[in-house]
Amino acid sequence: MVRKSHLLVLTLSFSSALFAEQKLTFEDSIALAVKSNLEVQASYEALKASQADKKSTRSAFFPKVSASLSYEKANSETKSGASSTTDAYSGSLNLTQNLFNGFQDSASLKIADSKIQIEEANLQETKSQISYDLKNAVANYFYAKDSLSLSRDIKKRREDNLRMVELRFENGRENKGSVLLSKAYLEQAKLDLFKAENAMATSLIYLRRVLNLPENEPVEITTTPAVDDPALPNYDALIESTPTAKKFKATLASASATLDSSKSGFYPDLNVSASVGKTGDSFFPDDNKRWAAGATLSWSLFDGGKDFYSTYSASYQVKAAEKRLENQNMELRRVLSQSYTSFKEANQTVKVSFAFLEAAKVRADISRSKYNNGLSNFDDWDLIENDLITKQKDYTLQIRNRLQASAAWEQAQGTGVIP
Repeated sequence: MVRKSHLLVLTLSFSSALFAEQKLTFEDSIALAVKSNLEVQASYEALKASQADKKSTRSAFFPKVSASLSYEKANSETKSGASSTTDAYSGSLNLTQNLFNGFQDSASLKIADSKIQIEEANLQETKSQISYDLKNAVANYFYAKDSLSLSRDIKKRREDNLRMVELRFENGRENKGSVLLSKAYLEQAKLDLFKAENAMATSLIYLRRVLNLPENEPVEITTTPAVDDPALPNYDALIESTPTAKKFKATLASASATLDSSKSGFYPDLNVSASVGKTGDSFFPDDNKRWAAGATLSWSLFDGGKDFYSTYSASYQVKAAEKRLENQNMELRRVLSQSYTSFKEANQTVKVSFAFLEAAKVRADISRSKYNNGLSNFDDWDLIENDLITKQKDYTLQIRNRLQASAAWEQAQGTGVIP
């Protein structure tokens, strides 16, 4: 019996540990989001692939060395019927090197560099998006948490108000309509509490998704992200540092390199080669030695206009990339300006909302005291009570909006909390 009790205690302890709420600071949530996010991992792999492609492209600047071994068995027969069989072995070491191909290799290297820049910008963009998603999820989490706590307080306040109005009604100092309205307010508070509980559950689902946590795993964020007043931005510098601008600039560089590559058809090709080898009738052949060295210069004189039209097409691609970059820079300036203004306004709105909330609290305390002492009627007191609740809800909402505006401002810059 004692052994079973111990087993039960161990089982309960294990279950408690297994389902214990995971408490995370905001900094912990950043590390967890990066560690388990598949998009970040995919972006890193894509970057490594582009870097490997560049190394592969660079190989064109080095000589190509190859070795070969061959064996041949031959039989010959004369008219008299005599036959003979011979064995022939050969081995050679060969080297080829391109000295000039119309700058095509250097253009290919520039294209490979552009691909790396694009993948680096994609990685920056992915980190910025995850940072935005995380901040947005945390903002919704704390908004739901604060709203839940506020809804409970409002429900209790409505219950107290109803008891006070009922007491005054029983004493003949209040009318039936005030009692019914107070009951309706209480029912509304219960409904708001029900909605707040649902919002809390929804915010946890979103938070687990961003953090890649298992479904229904208990989790709690214990600290909120810091939000500072935004400094006056230098839009030109910010535009240059955004991943979108970097990708468009890399696309333009790639188009320019493609134009250079298409011009290579108008230039000659110069290659050199060398080889040494041995032949013989036994392995390893060592009877006859042979070496050779040479150079080849080739020049395409006519290819049906292929090189001409390829160059023509590539030049238009460069012009198109230039126009797209210019257009995107103007769009980025608009987005950055709008995001900065929204963040600045959201930051100021929190301060204004807090000032109204403090005033509403004082007015509510005064109004409640006056109503209790018969110095104020129900309508005046009810108006101030509703104003307090409205201001409390608004302040909670503006706190969330400020954090979301901060996240949107960082995303517009291509930055965030993820290094």
